[in-house]
Amino acid sequence: MAKIELEGMQELIDKVNKLGSQGTQIKKNALEKSAAMVKGSMEEKAPRSKANKRHMADNIQVSEVKTVNGVDFIQIGPNKGNDGEFFHSKFTEWGTSKIPAQHWAENSVLENKKKIDETIKDELQRGLDGLD
Repeated sequence: MAKIELEGMQELIDKVNKLGSQGTQIKKNALEKSAAMVKGSMEEKAPRSKANKRHMADNIQVSEVKTVNGVDFIQIGPNKGNDGEFFHSKFTEWGTSKIPAQHWAENSVLENKKKIDETIKDELQRGLDGLD
């Protein structure tokens, strides 16, 4: 799974963090909007077979916002468990001894990094401006 974190833009983040539950909602909106962009990119890039069945691209999931060590983030990608229907997604992403890595999930984040950062900044600022 790919991960989008709220980092950088420290001044904006500090202002939003001081707002309590309103700030939590502003951060959630910013991360969810960015995650939707990455999810769309992953759905386009995820490998698909020619078989008429569900594919990884049909099962890209967006997690709830999580916080670890004071950093808010959201995860995007197929179920990464070993027992899920799309457990093999990790093989296409990272490769194996016989299959080269395709990095479709990582590339979805890297190729959109500038847009992600702009979206987060814009959404944080929009949330702050809406409080005035």
